[in-house]
Amino acid sequence: MSVQSDRWIREQAFRHRSIEPFSEKQVYSGFISHGLSSYGYDLRGSGESKNFANVNCAIIDPKAV
Repeated sequence: MSVQSDRWIREQAFRHRSIEPFSEKQVYSGFISHGLSSYGYDLRGSGESKNFANVNCAIIDPKAV
């Protein structure tokens, strides 16, 4: 899929409920943002999610920055 405009993303979110919960404005809280911006949507993960960095199972927690 190619890059889509904010209008297209907003339409898809409302018409097809493709993003739940949907935030029309970009929200910054510290280093992490979420919401609609021009040509993109910043996602947010669940509070239980962690990102594993390598085979040694080092955990990178983006909220602990």
